[in-house]
Amino acid sequence: MKLRFSQRTGAIPLPEALRPDAMPDALRSSLWNVYLDWLQRQMHERLVKEIWREFWKRPLDTIPYFGYGYDEALKQVRDFFFNSDWYAVYDLLEFLMATRDGEVLAKAVDQVLIRELAAYRVVRNQFVTVTSQQEIEALDAALLDKGVFAPVSEHLATALAHLSNRQNPDYRNSIKESISAVESMAKIISGKDTAELGEALGALEKTGKLHGALRKGYAALYGYTSDANGIRHALMEEPNLSADEAKYFLIACTAFVNYLKTLV
Repeated sequence: MKLRFSQRTGAIPLPEALRPDAMPDALRSSLWNVYLDWLQRQMHERLVKEIWREFWKRPLDTIPYFGYGYDEALKQVRDFFFNSDWYAVYDLLEFLMATRDGEVLAKAVDQVLIRELAAYRVVRNQFVTVTSQQEIEALDAALLDKGVFAPVSEHLATALAHLSNRQNPDYRNSIKESISAVESMAKIISGKDTAELGEALGALEKTGKLHGALRKGYAALYGYTSDANGIRHALMEEPNLSADEAKYFLIACTAFVNYLKTLV
């Protein structure tokens, strides 16, 4: 699966879940579903009182109770979950993950975040960012490049498509395409169709556009991906490549090619 023309040209944005300030409907619903599974094993009275007293800071005598349970109170929690801004949902879940039996909820939430390519993960019952706004903006800029850098953009677009395909994600080929974007950049820098990155970086160093220490660092990083013990061979044979690994290479390779463009 490749990105649609509208996504490649910027007419519509990148997959929303990758952005740290968004919560697509699929992600919100999936998070709610794991909350419901967790809720079945909780004492409703205790949980509702904790939400009213500690999270919402409301008087306990405002909790609706009709003699047969806390259904109306839990409905208010649902309304909050589906009608609040994205960050309020994370606030509520983080609060719940810190309550009794919250570790179980935390593990389930983290699995949803991984599956839905969310910009966050759960670490010690707290949400931490794995994709920053700056990284998303860099990827946006790289995907919109035209002219001489169009082949690089195409590789990155394909890597993103493999990563963000929820029905059939292909992390191995996503990593390959991210690395291919760097290779394509090397050819553009050197003007040679068969050039490798080391050759291109060496040419930039000779012209004074790239410091020698930086050349060695970038060459070593790229060498790792191409070496017999690196990504191109050993890791690519691993059966359990993850979305996190594919996302890392997409973001890292995007930053790499964006930097190289400033030297051309």
